[in-house]
Amino acid sequence: MYKNLVTLKKKRESISIVDLGYNSIKISTYDVYKNGQYKKQYQQQEYVQIGYNLYKTNNIIEDQNIERVVKFLNKSKAELKQIKNNAVIPIATSAVRDADNGKDVVKNIKKKSGLEFNVLSGLEEGFFSYLGAQSTMHIPNAIFFDLGGGSIEIIHVQNYKAKKIICLDLGALRLSEKFVKFNGMLEEEESIYRQLEKFLYGHLPTIDQFKIDETMGIKLVGIGGTIRTIHKFVAGVFQRPSLSYNHITMTKKMIDVSNDVFKRLSQEELSQIKLIDKQRSKTITAGSCVVRILMEQLGFSELLVCPTGLREGILENYLYFSMGEKYRLKKKFIGLNYDDVCSINYSDNFNRFPTYDLKSSPFILLGSHGDCFPKKIISTKLDKKRK
Repeated sequence: MYKNLVTLKKKRESISIVDLGYNSIKISTYDVYKNGQYKKQYQQQEYVQIGYNLYKTNNIIEDQNIERVVKFLNKSKAELKQIKNNAVIPIATSAVRDADNGKDVVKNIKKKSGLEFNVLSGLEEGFFSYLGAQSTMHIPNAIFFDLGGGSIEIIHVQNYKAKKIICLDLGALRLSEKFVKFNGMLEEEESIYRQLEKFLYGHLPTIDQFKIDETMGIKLVGIGGTIRTIHKFVAGVFQRPSLSYNHITMTKKMIDVSNDVFKRLSQEELSQIKLIDKQRSKTITAGSCVVRILMEQLGFSELLVCPTGLREGILENYLYFSMGEKYRLKKKFIGLNYDDVCSINYSDNFNRFPTYDLKSSPFILLGSHGDCFPKKIISTKLDKKRK
């Protein structure tokens, strides 16, 4: 108790991470103490769906999608301004980076809200998701995967170092828009569900695509809202512990059962389940199918549920370069990854769902990334933002 009181007196600053994803936008605010420790104090989320129907609009983010984002940001300003000495770090992921008008979207949002978003590449999104997850999990050898609304990043880690990062356009909302009819049960449209399964089997990697040393006891770690929602459902049904623990495990059978339940229910029926957020009910069927098939492809019988991810990774990166040498020595796993970041093997599919062609390989080796990775993440003081 006394130690906590002392720590609270040594607050260094407050930092807000604004995370604009394909499906939702989240604002997480952390109090950072002088010893480098931090605690989440505030979070807001809204399903603005900036990537909504991206594949139907010739890869253009429409004005109404942008306006939903701007409306949320302007509404949130007053609440953020109450936090003193607040730095804001805005990041955008798959929807903005994939859109042909992504640069114009960033300019438009800045003009109307004052916030200029850092658009992360797939490699950067996977890298920072891993840093945030590892800060909590402390697992030396694993395959981490971050399943979002627009994409999934799969990170193979050996001795705390990212060896391979794969980014695929297989996010839960993107797949739902393509395969799931929200007004009916997916199982009733058996041919559609089979198409989804076939598509995922053809595009998700297999364990053979990673150089795995089986003697190292490799684990599978899931990151993101879909994973946490599945766990919340499983925990409610099987009366398991909450996500406050660092090492929550779900078995493949639990994932199978959950996916089987979800695919038998209509979106309206899913939205009535208290354990599933109403907006998440639109994507949970496709999302759980991704998790199920990924586990099959990689040959894992269980996965660990991670409570942290991309936003914490952005914060870890910020602190690593703004704190002193003493702090950096405590974060050896971060330094280990920055020491030889160009050696990370990165793959991307650049597939925007024009066809169901499963014969072409979804992986394109990009090789070395040069000195610019990861790019400098821009932060700003809230009182400098346009009002």
